[in-house]
Amino acid sequence: MSLKRLTVSVCLLSLAATQSQGAGLELNQHGVKELSHGFAGTATLLEDASAIAHNPAGLTRIKGQQFVGGLTALYADIDYDVEVRREKIENRYGLDPTPVSGSGDANSSQITPIPSLYYGYKVNEDTAVGIGVYAPFGSGSEFEENWAGRYHAEDTSQTTLNINPTFAVNLTDTLSIGGGPVIQFYEAELTNKIDVGYLVAEAVLKEAEEQVTVDEGIAENVLETLDRLQQDRLEEGDSRVNAADVVNEVEMDSIGYGFSFGILWEPNEQTRVGLNYRSRVNHIAEGQTKRPTLDEVDIEGILAEELADRAGIDEQDARDAARSAVDERGAAPGDIFSRITFPEVATLSVHHELTDRFALMGSLSYINWSVFNEIRLEHKTRNAGSFQDDDIPVDGGDGSGDITENRRGGSDLTGSGDDVRRRDLVQPLEFKDAMRYGMGARYQFDDHLVLRTGVSYDESPLSDSDFRTPRGPDND
Repeated sequence: MSLKRLTVSVCLLSLAATQSQGAGLELNQHGVKELSHGFAGTATLLEDASAIAHNPAGLTRIKGQQFVGGLTALYADIDYDVEVRREKIENRYGLDPTPVSGSGDANSSQITPIPSLYYGYKVNEDTAVGIGVYAPFGSGSEFEENWAGRYHAEDTSQTTLNINPTFAVNLTDTLSIGGGPVIQFYEAELTNKIDVGYLVAEAVLKEAEEQVTVDEGIAENVLETLDRLQQDRLEEGDSRVNAADVVNEVEMDSIGYGFSFGILWEPNEQTRVGLNYRSRVNHIAEGQTKRPTLDEVDIEGILAEELADRAGIDEQDARDAARSAVDERGAAPGDIFSRITFPEVATLSVHHELTDRFALMGSLSYINWSVFNEIRLEHKTRNAGSFQDDDIPVDGGDGSGDITENRRGGSDLTGSGDDVRRRDLVQPLEFKDAMRYGMGARYQFDDHLVLRTGVSYDESPLSDSDFRTPRGPDND
């Protein structure tokens, strides 16, 4: 069985943005011809097997067998200007918030390859099958290692890949439908810094509270000493902005399932209307946090005798308290999971041929971004005892050796009931549903050359600038 038609296309797209790529994490680059129309009319363009991603009903329009491959290089230039302050400990003791060191001006310039691959086969006059591989969502950024926002994000890479078997059939001479299951693979690599020094300060002050009356002067002395110790280490040649920073690396992946469905209506030879729907996909991504162990963190250098003296407590008690900042009660590595839902996308398109050579097209897309309202990393633990009232079984439910989550927001790794540092790591997003609008044109210059153009506008899913994060794009 031979391939009657082979089409391989490569397209390079360069985008520059002052802050970030728009459209949330959605990637539209599923086909080269659709890209050339600015993603306008995608559910009705249907000129090759890339219809699998844009409207599977259009697969009946291909002839024989067809293979289509594409590669888009997406360049994003992101500038971020931020001021970060530590507030938790300072506010507790009535002190002014401490500014985080490092430049607030940071830049991420990154090229992301976006591949797509499709195969379609016309079984008979009214039936076609195919399979598509494409990337529907993703984001990436790389900020300077020591910028002021390092406790929120440094490197981010989120990728998805859909495998989409498809079946399409002509119901009548003017109406076609198509669809199929979607198998979605998700991977994420996230890095940021953890300020272990301030975890140490918190632990030491907590120990001081249990032994003496902690007033503003003691807390101020501890925090000032901590900052000075860090500055001394910098002057001694430590290249890090904050000598107490440790790297937090998160890697996780999962597989989720959904479906796609499309309708194509052709009332006459000049006009066609298409509707494409791709369902939401739920993931429970599992992975690990990779952080320095207790042996790798220089507690002695961070703490020193002076910090214990300033808090007015025994040095050994201060050192024991400091260890809690980096052992299983604090910044120790461990297994994590994250519940992630990628939104459904519905696109309505119209295509009309004004002449034999010239056609206009338009699209309206709805993206249900409100389901993607936060990035939440939850720690996993295996409790030896029974579930407490505020524990919810995640795996199993017999109360023995199961992964549990706590309604207070996290897992109790130590079983002590006060393991506050292992609560969920949460970045609120508060995304809202968004729309995309597009218009395009196609001109058949001659038998060998087609001219295409188009433009589309993506609304930002961001509902409030207070929830802006370097982890993901959020502009119009």
